[in-house]
Amino acid sequence: MAEECEITDSERNKLLNSLNRRLFWVGEQIPRRITLDGKEVDLHEVVWEIVNKKRYTSKDLENIQVFLDMLYEKEQECEKYLEEGDLKPGEAKDIFSETAGLMRAIMDLRELTEPSKRKSSGDTKHICKDVKTDEWDRLMKILISRGDRSDQE
Repeated sequence: MAEECEITDSERNKLLNSLNRRLFWVGEQIPRRITLDGKEVDLHEVVWEIVNKKRYTSKDLENIQVFLDMLYEKEQECEKYLEEGDLKPGEAKDIFSETAGLMRAIMDLRELTEPSKRKSSGDTKHICKDVKTDEWDRLMKILISRGDRSDQE
């Protein structure tokens, strides 16, 4: 069986250009699990919990912003790896999908941090009553510890 070759520059550029197209992330799936700060996070579940929360305190919004910063950092890391890494076509497709899913999560959460969008969606959004907050609570501990570290720097 022949070894799979690295992706070509043309294939790499096609993937990178796709990431930068307007609204390309619509319909992309948020990754189930990702690693943030060395911890495994059920990203899909956390985003679901946050988006379905009925009201947001100012502390919630601060934490969502910290979380957004972490996701953006991870997305940039994935995009850079897609741009510069030695990747086989299957690996490149996986990195592309993860990056696209991260961008989808970022866009979904970013709307919550913008007061005008948050206010207009609050009255019309459907809330799932049986949403658990275990993953968000676990992630909050990570966010708080990250905040404590940045305060000390």
